[in-house]
Amino acid sequence: MSGTDEVAPPWYRSTRYFMAFISSFGMANTFLQRGDLSMAIVCMVNHTAVDILKHGHSMIDNVSLFSNDTARYMYIGSNTSISNTPSGVTNNVTAGESPYHSCGTQTSEENTREKEDGELVWDKETQGLVLGGLYWGYMGLQIFCSIIIQRWGSKKVVATGMFFMSVLTLLTPVTARWSPWAVLVLRAVIGVFNGFTIPGIFAVWGKWAPPTERSRLICITYSGNISATALVFPLSAFLCKLKFAGGWPSLFYLYGVLGLCWTFIWLYCMYDEPAHHPRIHPKEKQYIEAALGRSTLKSVSVPTPWLKICTSLPFLGIVCAQVTYNWSIFLMMSNLPIYMKEVLQFDIKSNGAYSFIPYLAMFLVILLGSFCADALIEKQLLSVTYTRKLMTVIGHLVPGILLIILSYLDCTQSHAAVAILTLAIGLGGLAFCGILINFYDIAPIFATKIMTVSNAISMIPGILAPYVVAEITTDKTREQWQIVFFLTAGLLGLGTVVYLIFGQGHVQKWAVIRDTPEEEIALPS
Repeated sequence: MSGTDEVAPPWYRSTRYFMAFISSFGMANTFLQRGDLSMAIVCMVNHTAVDILKHGHSMIDNVSLFSNDTARYMYIGSNTSISNTPSGVTNNVTAGESPYHSCGTQTSEENTREKEDGELVWDKETQGLVLGGLYWGYMGLQIFCSIIIQRWGSKKVVATGMFFMSVLTLLTPVTARWSPWAVLVLRAVIGVFNGFTIPGIFAVWGKWAPPTERSRLICITYSGNISATALVFPLSAFLCKLKFAGGWPSLFYLYGVLGLCWTFIWLYCMYDEPAHHPRIHPKEKQYIEAALGRSTLKSVSVPTPWLKICTSLPFLGIVCAQVTYNWSIFLMMSNLPIYMKEVLQFDIKSNGAYSFIPYLAMFLVILLGSFCADALIEKQLLSVTYTRKLMTVIGHLVPGILLIILSYLDCTQSHAAVAILTLAIGLGGLAFCGILINFYDIAPIFATKIMTVSNAISMIPGILAPYVVAEITTDKTREQWQIVFFLTAGLLGLGTVVYLIFGQGHVQKWAVIRDTPEEEIALPS
């Protein structure tokens, strides 16, 4: 923070960094509620019952739906083999032994109970649709979100989104026991309010982040979603196993209550501009306003050049990179626990623990990468353009290569697979320091608006990824998951090439404010 200490309090006593940490907790709450279903679905669905129904077992020829107790009895309650197994499925499945177990070791009855002890009978296709439901609502609101933020301000928009999202999260268990299609609708509505929170928090930094601190402040904020993604897996696994409030329903109760609590903290601590904050140090306020310039205060009255934005190659380069990156992020966020169950064959406890490690690495990489990116720019070792491209290339290409390697590993190499996953997901965090910050580089005054457009488009992978994975991995084999990983690696490679060609780090002509014919204000880059 070069020169900052001379005119403002140090970062550890500054209001803007305090706001960054509050925002980080808000992002964490948002992503806890976004990712809760990914882990919960492992322990809320009776996977054994789904397998039996899929193969048309003769024991349930006359049964359309059955309870968890019935399914558990059918699977581990008998000491005899299941007979009359359909062609293509082994008929020597005994009590406590998964029909898809391929590691050559005997699975204990306790582990079988942990993996199969759900109460809902949702097939793979239904699970995929429900997991993608949130992104339908999220994508639909993004186009209008910047208008809502412009009229209400980030403080009110984020509080509204978090409050209603938390209330709906609390209602998820009741809805799930009623119908998976009701959950699909509920998740879509949660996605709508999710569309309030993330762009609203992002918009705060248009008037709070000095140009030389953008990477740090925004990445501190976004590190919350990664820490939440890391936390949601082990915490959810623990709650499932704890059986408090019925096991998996406690996930939704806890995350909903945390979201409600955070809403009131946000309302007390956050203000849309430094000028409105009653507790900010006068020197810090002066520093921020001087660093940003008066142009940021005019963003409400400046018309948005949508045609020029939508035909801008640097903007389209960011969109392409974000779409392909989001495919990998949403793929792992929605399906990592399922992959670890089906291919690596971890039980619930191990699943939660090992799913945590890659996202812990990503959290650390994002924080370290943000400081490195700012240092490269501040010390003029690399231009803004090359810094963003470097971070994006590492965050795209290297994980893509590692996913290809991962696709050849099975449950006999589970620890190596976890290590590669950790590297792939962890290094992917560097892309946050590239494409996500790049909106402010090319158009600071329109950053929120163009981010919401890009975010809306990049939500398409969130909808498609769970459903595509469910369609490809119908038999839960490593070979089928290999197709998923090759597809992901190819998309990451495509996004890298497009961004390298079209990505820029300087303010675009259409993002320069013209006050009068004689006066032109170029925004900081």
